[in-house]
Amino acid sequence: MSALATGEASFTGEALQSAALNSTNYYRAQHQAGGLTWDTTLASYAQAYAEKCLWQHSGGPYGENLAEGYDSPALGIDAWANEEKKYNYAKPKFSESTGHYTQLVWKNTTTVGCAAVQCSNDASNGANGWYLVCEYTPRGNVAGQYREEVKKPGEGSNDKLGFGGAPGPVSGGMLLGALAAAYVLAQFAR
Repeated sequence: MSALATGEASFTGEALQSAALNSTNYYRAQHQAGGLTWDTTLASYAQAYAEKCLWQHSGGPYGENLAEGYDSPALGIDAWANEEKKYNYAKPKFSESTGHYTQLVWKNTTTVGCAAVQCSNDASNGANGWYLVCEYTPRGNVAGQYREEVKKPGEGSNDKLGFGGAPGPVSGGMLLGALAAAYVLAQFAR
């Protein structure tokens, strides 16, 4: 298996690290979760597992998100974030349909490492196409901790809308502010 190459773009090394951190930290900032830093041990674990091209979780010691068939790491991470639409903040708990989202924005998580490989595995649980694996520490999705660890956009620790919080649709000014925050986070990640 080889690292993903789409056209001239290659999602390995610094390109993968930058894409994963920028996208991840953009969503985390919206949910009052601190930006993650890159961990080479997690990235190595993700690489070794991704190369197996198995569409199932590794069962390893870390939090883990998988994406298959997206054209870039950012699009895979966007898909995880879009699971928020199904998340029930009134009854916070694990769900198969929102587990990627909750791991992505889990406040206690501090580090991430990812790998992207091109797969062609025709087994019943095989991954095909581009396969993204991200590992997280400390792991998220811990029973009994969802209310404190997964916040609505703009919600602070006291469950009130805080800085940047918007009860309705995001205005253009707030969107620009969020993009500016993502840019600043990206600069610190380098």
